[in-house]
Amino acid sequence: MPVEPLYSVIASKAEALVTSGQWQEGQRLPPERQLCKEFGVSRATLRQALDELEERGLITRHQGRGTFVTKPRVRLPIEGVFSVRDAMVARGMTTATRVLSIEIIEASRQIAKDLGCLPGDPVIFLERLRVGDGEPIVLDTAHLRADLFPGLERVDFTRHSLYDVIEQEYGRTLAEARETLEPVILTPRECDLLEVPTHTTALLTRRITSDTDGVVVALGHVLLRGDRSSYFYTRTVERPTSHRSSQAPGGTE
Repeated sequence: MPVEPLYSVIASKAEALVTSGQWQEGQRLPPERQLCKEFGVSRATLRQALDELEERGLITRHQGRGTFVTKPRVRLPIEGVFSVRDAMVARGMTTATRVLSIEIIEASRQIAKDLGCLPGDPVIFLERLRVGDGEPIVLDTAHLRADLFPGLERVDFTRHSLYDVIEQEYGRTLAEARETLEPVILTPRECDLLEVPTHTTALLTRRITSDTDGVVVALGHVLLRGDRSSYFYTRTVERPTSHRSSQAPGGTE
């Protein structure tokens, strides 16, 4: 049975300090010399352990500032319908929504294609910033056909869910969301809104949502800070079925 490397053992001990709360979110770790003494290891072993902790997303290193315990990520399931806000609440976070913009604009050629309308048709543009524990986590934009949702631009989306309003106020039952997920580099404006350094990466989810009649009701773009979010899914392991030849011994295939 293979022996677990010493640095991995130290990393697991350090992780236990994080999960128990002895090392708290945002806390700056002691200098390497002190950590070596506490764990009884060499500096080389400690640095390997810190590398593993960083890979696990438990710490972040900042040149000239030190090493800090990372705040927990918002974990989002890929399977089924999910809500970013619900995922944040599940993490015990206090959530809030800031509406940055809500207005009627003309549909571009691509937006018209996605929404099933004509270029230049009026569409509602909604941009919101999702905040968790006072920290911006998600930049959420949506485009919707104005002819399907008259008066939607007057709704207070700091207090109401977009999907709840679509179903409860406009009687459209949501049925399907087709999504793509990709890593992107944030623009300077997006970095300012999410309060992250320039050239920070994020996870972009592009979602086209349809109702039970097959009508596209919303086009959404959700930007989640890469340092504060992750997706997870369960994959079923399928093994190929073995096939035995039906040929008699000595025969050919």
